[in-house]
Amino acid sequence: MDQQINLYLPEFRTKADPLTVALLTRIVGGVVALILLVSGYNLFVERQLGSELAQLRATLEEETRRTSDLDEQLASRSENQGLQERLAAAESRLDASRQIRDFFSRTQLGNVDGFSDYFEDLARAGVEGLSISEFSFENGGSAVRLTGEVMSSALVPRYVANLGTSISALKQLRFNPEISRPDPQERFFQFRLSTSNE
Repeated sequence: MDQQINLYLPEFRTKADPLTVALLTRIVGGVVALILLVSGYNLFVERQLGSELAQLRATLEEETRRTSDLDEQLASRSENQGLQERLAAAESRLDASRQIRDFFSRTQLGNVDGFSDYFEDLARAGVEGLSISEFSFENGGSAVRLTGEVMSSALVPRYVANLGTSISALKQLRFNPEISRPDPQERFFQFRLSTSNE
């Protein structure tokens, strides 16, 4: 039996090797070109960073020199004895001021508003025929003493009642009156009002 075989059929063709010399040359050339490109970029960046590093080193040297100059100036200033003495005196004054401020912040000072309201109330409470010749306020206004003359002894309790309607702290004080006439021939009585705190 005779059989013919067609050698041109695809099954009988020799298969071409995918790695040819030309393809390998292109791959190796591409890899070498990529390596050269990356190396060139790294060299470029390294040169830029080197110049920047040189500038930063120069700046560091300049700042170090300035710092050492300032340290020398500070050392020469701190060696000034007069300056140190003035500084110590200022610090001691500051400490004394702080102690005084702390003392006053803890201390009850009494009447810090003044006595102008007291004088207004003394004038408003006045009655005709009564005159005050002397007054004193002590202990921040909690101890009050008034002395004077009065035509009639009945005017003194009226004056004390008028002081009870005052706007200042006088209305809270309790007065002890003392009325006297040293000479019966005298026309005026002498009076003395003092607070019970005195």
